[in-house]
Amino acid sequence: MKFIPGIKQAKYKILCFLIISLAIPYIACPENIWCTPEGKKLEEEIRAIVHKNKPEGASVGISIISISTNKPLYKLNSDKSFICASTMKLFTTAAALYYLGPNFKYKTNVYYRGKISNGKLNGDIIIKGCGDPNISGRFYEDEITAIPTSWADSVEKKGIKVITGDIIADDTIFDREFVHDNWPKDQLSEWYCAPISGLSFNDNCVDIEIKPNKKPGAPAYVRIEPKTSYVKIINECKTTSQKSKQSYSLYRKPLTNLIYVEGYVWSKAEPQKEWITVYNPPLYMATVFKEILEGKNIRIMGKARVINDSDLNMKRKLHKLAKTTSYLRQSIEVTNQHSQGFYAEQILKTLGARIKKKGSFSAGLSVIKEFIAKLGFSEEQYHLDDGSGLSQRNKLTPNMVTKLLGFMHKHRHGRIFFESLPVPGSDSTLEKRLKKEPYRSRIRAKTGYIFGTSALSGYIESLNEEVIAFSILVNKVKHGSIWKARLLQDNICRSLVTYN
Repeated sequence: MKFIPGIKQAKYKILCFLIISLAIPYIACPENIWCTPEGKKLEEEIRAIVHKNKPEGASVGISIISISTNKPLYKLNSDKSFICASTMKLFTTAAALYYLGPNFKYKTNVYYRGKISNGKLNGDIIIKGCGDPNISGRFYEDEITAIPTSWADSVEKKGIKVITGDIIADDTIFDREFVHDNWPKDQLSEWYCAPISGLSFNDNCVDIEIKPNKKPGAPAYVRIEPKTSYVKIINECKTTSQKSKQSYSLYRKPLTNLIYVEGYVWSKAEPQKEWITVYNPPLYMATVFKEILEGKNIRIMGKARVINDSDLNMKRKLHKLAKTTSYLRQSIEVTNQHSQGFYAEQILKTLGARIKKKGSFSAGLSVIKEFIAKLGFSEEQYHLDDGSGLSQRNKLTPNMVTKLLGFMHKHRHGRIFFESLPVPGSDSTLEKRLKKEPYRSRIRAKTGYIFGTSALSGYIESLNEEVIAFSILVNKVKHGSIWKARLLQDNICRSLVTYN
């Protein structure tokens, strides 16, 4: 699907004529659909899809508008608020593009304070975070420690062999509410509940590989990346010769970095990769950096620690050693393509820090509320709780979503927003959905899922090149019925692609 801003001139003239000539019949039209044979057919098709595929007991909200003609095509409970799941990421990323722009730079700086003499730094090294979510291997060929290793190279080039002080993590651009109060308490070890920090590393997770032992009954092999002493693995996972017995779990003890691996892995299984969150992300970054420096035979007499009040009050000059930058557009693509909640929340707090001078959940949400007001909605119509949609308390209306999509389609950064949305069949959250043509190349959409909720919202270009914005939010979905909600969404998308 191509990004088509606005209406082509020739079509615009034809549409003007049609709109004028059909003005009188429109007065008698219902609100939700054009009074044309094609429009009535579409309405009937969607009603039939909802009737057939709606999960038992579920609540469905739908808003479909033609961006090409600025007309509604179908509405169902479109002004009712629904738990929106990852649909929330559309508002977070759109607000970031609106207020900061795609070329906003995250700049992480590494400084030293004190004097260097004969290869000895009589002082500390400070990593000053900026909220960048990209200090990982994601853009460095999956080399997790590529960025801190480059910092260590800069220290080495400075001729520093001994550091008498500490490795200090400065995360003060954000507050230290690492985890939102309304995230599921029993899932805080999972990657999608990663803590949020002004200085983050590797999505604030460790990568864990679980590999069977050659000998059944023996402990499985458990390997972590990056190799660090920051976490401790308690390996209680055994190798089994019975394929049916394979079942294992990973769990981090709250407020610690003790990670338990339990269960069984089949002796012929391929290595399994998992991701587990860490506690206290800035200290994680400082610890890994210290270990990398030590791996280069640089002696550190102090410790890895997080910045404190005495550091902030110390009036000693900082000297730049290294820096790392990334662009907001990179973060927006990761957020929407892979539904990366960690990225969404980092962007949310960045909005708070840059626009409201406070890097908190609440400050970031206040920026998004101001953005929503520009779309014409009042706070009585919705509720925001976080930037990713992980909280069950986020509620939006389908009409709000399509209004946002229409607004961004006309915005100067609309192409970047559009291209950040998943393509069916690609390496994204739509990888296994709507993979066949003509649907694959004509749909860009953001998925959403948390317990009891399924969502799909985005853009469609119909076969006759009409650009459509849609939002389908399904709540109160019983366990085991999510597939049916997704089928409902996919079938509506198929109908819209072929709509004439």
